[in-house]
Amino acid sequence: MKAQSIVISLALLLETVNGNLSLNTCDRILQHGYPCENYTVTTQDGYLPTLFRTPGNPRGREKQNEVKSPPVLLMHCLLCSSDVFVLNGPNDGLPFMLAAGGYDVWFGNARGNTYSQRHIYLSPTSEKFWAFSLDEIALIDLPTTIEYILAATNEQKLHYIGYSQGSTIFMMLQCAKPEYGQKIMTSHLMAPTVFMRHVRSPIFLYLVPLLGPPSDAANFLGTFPMQNVMGMIRILGWRLCNSPPMDTHLPDFLLTTPADGSNLQIYQYLQFSLTGEFKAYDYGLQKNILKYEESKPPVYNLENIQTDLPIEFYFADNDYLATTKDLQDLHDLIGEKGNWNRVKLKKFNHFDFLASQ
Repeated sequence: MKAQSIVISLALLLETVNGNLSLNTCDRILQHGYPCENYTVTTQDGYLPTLFRTPGNPRGREKQNEVKSPPVLLMHCLLCSSDVFVLNGPNDGLPFMLAAGGYDVWFGNARGNTYSQRHIYLSPTSEKFWAFSLDEIALIDLPTTIEYILAATNEQKLHYIGYSQGSTIFMMLQCAKPEYGQKIMTSHLMAPTVFMRHVRSPIFLYLVPLLGPPSDAANFLGTFPMQNVMGMIRILGWRLCNSPPMDTHLPDFLLTTPADGSNLQIYQYLQFSLTGEFKAYDYGLQKNILKYEESKPPVYNLENIQTDLPIEFYFADNDYLATTKDLQDLHDLIGEKGNWNRVKLKKFNHFDFLASQ
């Protein structure tokens, strides 16, 4: 009888959750009176990520003789989607503020997340579909997205805003393909995760010792979508956080996150923490030789960065993932190529870059 009650409770909970899960990024934008469009791009290796766009002011409030502004691209965090940027609504949400100011706002989505689980010939049920790391997102998805936006808007440059993983992939791209620095007007990286030697997150502190030598976990477990592991956490977390008296954006965040991705993305961050290096994914000796023609993965050379203006970094002392010690290491290497903006609030943390009001 007890088991039956649990099953019924979960069924009712799933019905409630699914009603909200049916909203995509465009639905959430349209709810607030802003226009929205969606596009599908094709990467060189066959993935079909979705882009969303809100091209300017709320409907019915267009400005006369408005000067055209360059597009703005927002890229999300690990196991997230474009949804995370619109959950705060028009009063506190950065993309709404930008759109109200006349900017052409675009939202990217990394391969494998909720909006990017299509491929020309691979099925998301196949292991091969999930055989990607941060490197493919940075060096294939991101430049494909940038080129698509510039072509669609007939612009030469765009503004870039990256949060957490969105900052990681931007730095990877600028190191590996520095010519993309000339396609960036300004760049703004919130909670930047580049070096991760001094991470204080309890989850990382627990997982790093379990990883063992680089790539051991991946070789043993193979590749798979993270949604299989974390879906129930999202449902139970939503139920807990949606109970009175909690009144934050966390319930909505848990409805849309985790938005799926490959386990290799997480392993690569663990490798950053384990080795203290900002480098390509380490597949182990044999696979490294096949992929890189070297026994070790290449390190991303920060000296290659060639943006016209300094990269704006935004960080907080209470961020357990993008720590001030690791940011200091980054500062020591790139110096005047970055401007360093500290959030002067004691309790401000990694999640607050998205959810603060």
